[in-house]
Amino acid sequence: MVNKNQLLRRLLVLVCLLLLCVGLAGGQLIQLQVVNGEDYVRRSASFLTGTSTVSAARGEILDRYGRPMVTNQTGFSLVLVYSSFWEDQPDRFDKLLDLAHRVRQDSAAAAPAEGADTESGAEPENGDGGTAEAEAAILNDVLPITESSPYEYVGESGSSARNQLSEYIKQSAETLHLDAVKQAVEEAEAANEASPRYDEDGEPIDQAAALDATTLVSAGEFLRAMRAYMEETLGMQTGLSDADSRMMVGLYYSMRNAGFGTGTAFTLAENVSMDLIAYIKEHHKDYAGVEVQSEAVRKYNTTLAAHLLGTVGNMYADEWSGTKNGGPYRDKPGYNMNDTIGKTGLEAALERYLHGTAGSRTVTTDLGGGSMEEHTASYAPQPGDNVITTIDLELQKVAEESLQNYVSDYGRGGAAVALDPNSGEVLAMASYPTYPLEKYNEDYNELEADPRNVLMNRATSGQYPPGSTFKVLTAIAGLQEGIIDANTTFTCTGEFELGGQKFACNNHDTPMTLDVTQAIKYSCNTFFYNVGQRLTGEHLEKWCASFGLGKATGIEIGEESGHAAGPTYRAAMRKNDPDLREWQGGDDVTAAIGQSDHVFTPLQLANYMAAVVNGGTLYRPTLVKNIKTYDYADVVREEKPEVIGTIELNAETLRLVMQGMSDVTAEGGTAASVFAEYPIKVGGKTGTAESFDDGMKFDNGLFVAFAPFDDPEIVICVVGENAGHGSSVAPVVRDILDAYFAEDEADTVEPVEAENTLLP
Repeated sequence: MVNKNQLLRRLLVLVCLLLLCVGLAGGQLIQLQVVNGEDYVRRSASFLTGTSTVSAARGEILDRYGRPMVTNQTGFSLVLVYSSFWEDQPDRFDKLLDLAHRVRQDSAAAAPAEGADTESGAEPENGDGGTAEAEAAILNDVLPITESSPYEYVGESGSSARNQLSEYIKQSAETLHLDAVKQAVEEAEAANEASPRYDEDGEPIDQAAALDATTLVSAGEFLRAMRAYMEETLGMQTGLSDADSRMMVGLYYSMRNAGFGTGTAFTLAENVSMDLIAYIKEHHKDYAGVEVQSEAVRKYNTTLAAHLLGTVGNMYADEWSGTKNGGPYRDKPGYNMNDTIGKTGLEAALERYLHGTAGSRTVTTDLGGGSMEEHTASYAPQPGDNVITTIDLELQKVAEESLQNYVSDYGRGGAAVALDPNSGEVLAMASYPTYPLEKYNEDYNELEADPRNVLMNRATSGQYPPGSTFKVLTAIAGLQEGIIDANTTFTCTGEFELGGQKFACNNHDTPMTLDVTQAIKYSCNTFFYNVGQRLTGEHLEKWCASFGLGKATGIEIGEESGHAAGPTYRAAMRKNDPDLREWQGGDDVTAAIGQSDHVFTPLQLANYMAAVVNGGTLYRPTLVKNIKTYDYADVVREEKPEVIGTIELNAETLRLVMQGMSDVTAEGGTAASVFAEYPIKVGGKTGTAESFDDGMKFDNGLFVAFAPFDDPEIVICVVGENAGHGSSVAPVVRDILDAYFAEDEADTVEPVEAENTLLP
C-alpha cells in the first residue's frame, strides 16, 4: 500500500507542475499583450482576410455532331470593390479616369493583333474566327451614346439599350432638371386615366412606361445634365475634356445599371492584357480596391449562328432584382450580383444549364491591396452543363453564305429556316445581315446603329406577310370545309370583282380555268379570291390557329408571335384606332392570298409547311438535341419530339395540295426555273408579298419547300426582303438541299463530341 507520505510528495509535485504551467502561460500573455502588444496590433491591422466567389465556367455549346461552337478560355478582368475604391473616396473619379485611360491604351496596343492571321487550322470550314486572346480590352461602358461629338443616341428607338436609358432618364428627370421629360411623364400618367390605350390582347398599356425619354431630350443635353450633376453632387473633377466627360458619364451610368455598391463589385474592363495586369499589381498601393480576376470567358469557335447562340454579359440591377432576362436572380441559388449571364439566344434560354455552380476562395491582403495568401475554400466551382444543339454547322454555313449571296443585292435582309418535319428539330437557321459574336462587345454601338437591324433574328422575330405561300392553307381549309373539291374550277381573266371593288391576278399571262392543283401551281389569285369569299375570314382564323400561324411556336430562343388576319384581330386593332374600318368582304379575299393583316415569322411558315407534308402533326420547333454534364458523363436532358397540335386532314385533301406543290417545281410552275431539272424531286410554294417600311412599299420574295417529295426529310422557308418574287430566293433553298443531300449521301459525318473529358 502507498503510505501517506508518498501521497503528499506526489501531490506536491503535481502542484509545482501546475504552478509552472500557469507561470509559463502568464508569461506568454504578458509578452503578447504588454511587451509586444502594440506591435501585434499594428501587424494585425495591416492584413485583411476576405472570402470571395469564384465563378464557374459556362457550359459549352456544340452542333448536332459534336462540333464546338462556343467553348471557354481564361481571361482577365479589372474589378472595382465599392468599399475601398468608391465609398467615401474623394479622389475616386481621378482614379477611375486614370484606369479608363490605361484600359483604352491597352486596347489600342492590342489593336494590331486583331488584324493578324488568327487561323489555327481547327475547323476552318466552319468559319473559325479569332479568340478572346486576340481581342482588345473592353471597357464596360454600356451608355448608348456615341463616344465622340456630335453626340447621338446609338440604335433605334425601342431597342433594349435605348429602353434602359429611357427608364433611367425618366427616373432621374427631376434630379437632372430635365423638365420636358418630367412634364411628359406626368401627362402620360394622366392619359392612362383619361384616354386609356390597349394592346392586341385587350390589355391596358401603361403610357408613361411606354414613353421613350430619349426622343424628348437630345444625347448632348443628357450628357450635359449628367456632367453637371456629377460635378456638383458627386465630386467629379471639373475642366475635363468633352471626351473624358463622356467616358465618365458612361462608366457611372454603367455602374448604376450593374448595381455597384456594398457587396456588389463592378467589372470595369474585360480581356485586359498581362502588361496592364502587371502594372496594376506593381502599383497596387495606388489602386486600392482594384482587383484582377481570372475567369473562364467565352471563346467562339465559329463565326456562324450568332443570332442562335446569343450573347452573355454582366448582370444588371434590373436582372438581379427584377424580371429582365430571366430574373430576379437574387432569388436563385448559385448567383451573385455582377455574375455573367446569358442575354440573348441559347445563352439566355438555357442559362440555368449553362451557368454552373460558383465556388469560393479566401484571400489575405495587406492594406494596400497586395495579395499575401490565397486558397480555395471547401468547395470548388463546377462548370455548367454542355448543350448539344440540333444545328448542323455545315448546313448552317451554307444557309448563311447562300442567303448573303442572293439577298444582299436587294439592300435589306432575309432569313432561312431548315426543319426536320418529323421531329421539329431545327437543322439550320440563318438571318441576314449577321455579325461575329467575338466582335459583339467591340462593335455593339455600330451594330445597334445599323439601320438594317442587324441584331434582330429575322428567322424568329421578322414578321412578314406570307403572300402566296399561304394559299396552301387556304386550299386545305376550302377542301376540308367542303367549299371546294377536286372538280371545282374557277375561270381567271386577270380580274376579280366584289362589291364594286376589283382585285387583280397577274400570275399567269392568259385567261385560264383552273382546279385547285393548277391554282397552286400557277399561284392564281382569282381561284383563291373565290375560296376566300366563300370561306370567310372567321374560318381562316381557325385554320391559321390549327397550323400555329400567328402564335408563338415555343422554340427556346426569343420570338415574335405575329398575327393572323381576321375579324378577331381587326376588332383588337380598332380598340386603339376606332377610325379603322371593320372586317369586310374585301378582307376575306385578300386574306385568302396571304395579304390583309397576316404577318408571320419564317419559322412559323416552315413549321406550318412541315405539318402539311407530315400529314397534320404540328411539332414544337427545338434547337436542343440533348444536354450533358460538364464532363459529358451523364445526360441531364434528352429532348424528344413534342407534339403541340394535330390537324385532321383527309387523304384527298393531302393528295391535292401535295400534287399542287409538286407542280410548282415542275415545268410551267413558279419555281420551275430552279428545280425542274433537280435530281431529287422537290415540292414547294413561292410567294410575293407587299410590305411597307417608313412609308416605302416593296415586295418580299418567299419560298417554302420540302424534299424528297415522296418522303420529306427537310422543310425550308426562305424570305428575301425586297427580293420581288419567290423564285428570286429559290436558289437559297437549292443550295441548302445540295448540302443536305450531299452530306446524307457521303454519310461521313462522325461525332467529334469529347466524352468524359474535363473542361480546361
